[in-house]
Amino acid sequence: MTKETLIQYCDLKNEVQKLEKRIAKIEKQSEMVSDIVQNGYKRHAVIYGYDYERDFKIKKLKHILNERYDMVLELQTQIEEYINKIPKSDVRQIFEHYYIDGMSWVQIMHVMKYKAESTARMKHDRFLEKNL
Repeated sequence: MTKETLIQYCDLKNEVQKLEKRIAKIEKQSEMVSDIVQNGYKRHAVIYGYDYERDFKIKKLKHILNERYDMVLELQTQIEEYINKIPKSDVRQIFEHYYIDGMSWVQIMHVMKYKAESTARMKHDRFLEKNL
């Protein structure tokens, strides 16, 4: 696990939400098409049909988005497992607050009840130096 991968976690959460919205939007699209044909002065007919090309494109796009969604979830799972394996509770909490919750070092200082923001940052940095 690299520091860059850990930093990506907040971005990955946002990407998952966006992908979920895009997939839901695509699922609402219909492959059915219709057209109104004028037949005389007061007559008209509605013609319905199935657009196979549009259906193919919708399914293809949905497949691509689902693949990205699975990839992002897999990476999130790896990051969660890495943080979960940190043996010391305080360091594990620091990693959770910083990478998963997206807190700043000052916010972590208040939550962890440290006297200086550098305490949490230094514990974080020391752990990464030893384990990366």
